[in-house]
Amino acid sequence: MAIIVLGVSFLIEFLQLTSFLETLSLQHNTYAQLIFGNTFHISDLIAYVLGVITIIGIESKRTVIA
Repeated sequence: MAIIVLGVSFLIEFLQLTSFLETLSLQHNTYAQLIFGNTFHISDLIAYVLGVITIIGIESKRTVIA
């Protein structure tokens, strides 16, 4: 599940490099801008990867303990 979430996060982040909101005529929609964002940052990708690594680490330790 964590890998799927990471994939969706990367997809949305890379879509921010394009004008996909304009293509869908949603460039002025506040909710679309809030959900999809409008600026690409490599630091976001790093944060997503670190978050998924953390969750996988916690889950693997929980499985061993349980």
